[in-house]
Amino acid sequence: MNKGTDIKQLERLIDEWQDSLYSLVFFRLGDEGAAQDVVQEAFIRYYRESQRTAITNAKAWLYRTTLNLVTDQLRRKPTIRAVQLSAANEIAEPSELFKEYLRLEDLLAPLPDEQAEVVRLHFTDDLSMAEIAEILDISRDTVKSRYRYAMAKLRKNLSHGDTNR
Repeated sequence: MNKGTDIKQLERLIDEWQDSLYSLVFFRLGDEGAAQDVVQEAFIRYYRESQRTAITNAKAWLYRTTLNLVTDQLRRKPTIRAVQLSAANEIAEPSELFKEYLRLEDLLAPLPDEQAEVVRLHFTDDLSMAEIAEILDISRDTVKSRYRYAMAKLRKNLSHGDTNR
């Protein structure tokens, strides 16, 4: 995008990336309302930043900013996942999306956060290793390494029928 994104350009970006960013946030927080708020804030920040500087890769900028907002939210409310996971048993009829969130969190729980994030970005957000590297601002080799270690641990845990170690 050129410096000074206009409303029409912003609308196109929202149409193109809103659903992907929502999924990105939901599969980290497990809360529909929080996911909507974070995505909205990411687009607001994008628009403001584009008025000051040229953003060369809108997708990477939006993903990175959205992940930072999720991290901020989790720091402010560190018990959000624990409460949601324990409360999940009390929900009469959780949505399919929430059930998928719970399955994913249970599967990724034994992994270090850095490895779990790479797996989430690759599988739930369908991003390439190069895109993940750009979004996380790390080398592609680091992304591949984290992914390889994560997959090895997941295979080991699944072969032993253990998703909590």
